[in-house]
Amino acid sequence: MNGEPIIVRRYEPRDRAAVREICCETADAGEPVDRFFPDREVFADVLTRYYTDFAPATTWVAEQNARVIGYLTGCLDTRQFMRTMALRVVPAGLVKALVHGSLWHRFVRQNLRLPASQRRQLLADYPAHLHLNLRAGERGQGAGRQLLEKFLEQARHAGVPGIHAGVSETNGAGRKFFERAGFLALAREERFRTADQPAFTILYGLRLVK
Repeated sequence: MNGEPIIVRRYEPRDRAAVREICCETADAGEPVDRFFPDREVFADVLTRYYTDFAPATTWVAEQNARVIGYLTGCLDTRQFMRTMALRVVPAGLVKALVHGSLWHRFVRQNLRLPASQRRQLLADYPAHLHLNLRAGERGQGAGRQLLEKFLEQARHAGVPGIHAGVSETNGAGRKFFERAGFLALAREERFRTADQPAFTILYGLRLVK
């Protein structure tokens, strides 16, 4: 299977299930979400629904042998993303968690009171953002680089001055990937808590307009 060419294309509605599956399988620095939260449907809603349902034009998938092996979810205007998340995505996710009985899970309780993201301070220079995930057995083939190139081309064409991405502090491979692509570390922020410990994200930025 790995000998087949990788095709990077725009997201289509038929890819939604695969994107959500990969999101849950790679949620914790490449490891499955089940270690810290059992409700995959709610987790996938909060992490991917904005991109698949509200911003599909800036979402990309990597396909090999007619199978989605990875995706890039992107947004050219993070302020719009934050508004839509606050008004549409997160409230619906909390309602679903209540119905499913996962609203009272420790992970949800611990993360409802996180401080405001430092990203608000970065939006003037880096208004766009992205998330990139690949299936565990499909890394190292160049799919991530191809996905990133597509989104960077799209952002440049739209006149976006810069882009940022967050990588788990413990994800050494992910951090090296962005550093090799020219991203510079900008800040360290608390991302979410698992068990009794906070997890931290390194925010990377890339200027598209000098």
